[in-house]
Amino acid sequence: MRPYVSVLATLLFFIMTARGESDTNCLPGCTWPVGEKLTYQIYWGFIPVGTAIIWTEWTESEGRKLLAIRMRTFSNKVIEKIYPVNDTIESLVDPGPFLPVQFSKNMSEGSRRYHEVTVFDRTNLVARWESKLTGKKRVFKIEPETRDIPTFMFAMRGKSFSPGKREHFRVMADEKIYDLWMNILKNEKVRLAAYDSVACVKTEPEAAFNGLFVRKGKVWAWISKDPRGLATRVEASIPVANVHALLLKVEGPGRDFWVKPGGQK
Repeated sequence: MRPYVSVLATLLFFIMTARGESDTNCLPGCTWPVGEKLTYQIYWGFIPVGTAIIWTEWTESEGRKLLAIRMRTFSNKVIEKIYPVNDTIESLVDPGPFLPVQFSKNMSEGSRRYHEVTVFDRTNLVARWESKLTGKKRVFKIEPETRDIPTFMFAMRGKSFSPGKREHFRVMADEKIYDLWMNILKNEKVRLAAYDSVACVKTEPEAAFNGLFVRKGKVWAWISKDPRGLATRVEASIPVANVHALLLKVEGPGRDFWVKPGGQK
């Protein structure tokens, strides 16, 4: 019986939109600070089953300075003997146009293993996908502004959503370009252990990416209405259970209550 730990954790990339905070560590044109680190606790029903950590940092590849957007998801001792999860996702981004250079995922979920790398060829408008485990390769067409999910989500920070609207986007996933919608539902407060009640907007994303959205059931995400615009809660209602994730802590640069000493509860 699968707890869908990685499904929900990967979804956290999607809902980190809304507004970011201005900071000296921000890229030109961006409003979120490089070095931000977000930790989420993942629950299956009322049982904590895993942790997701999302962070950004500078890196170098072949002499180029790139931005790395990374996420690691892992199951805890309660469930690892039943269904161990240890996933790492990484997007390397050219900070100038803020377009991905390479996307990779190295995932271990139960008996399943995935190690895939996608390299973006902007000159020929194609992406080259390869499975490092099977040796299979594939080339598919991309658009000039094509972004993978992590890069797209971070590029979106700075956008404000209003209840009652339905937003449409296009993004790369599963070696294809997909349509993606976000329904903006209503304003609600989310209670977090370290931060008390946080004013948020409730959203409902719709898409069918493998490993990102559940294909049977619904997903909701609550985004904080403060300038940083963080995902505070993510919930997936699926046939076998209710799975949700809560923001546990925020680390890194910033001057707001999320990271200030004494700003937490």
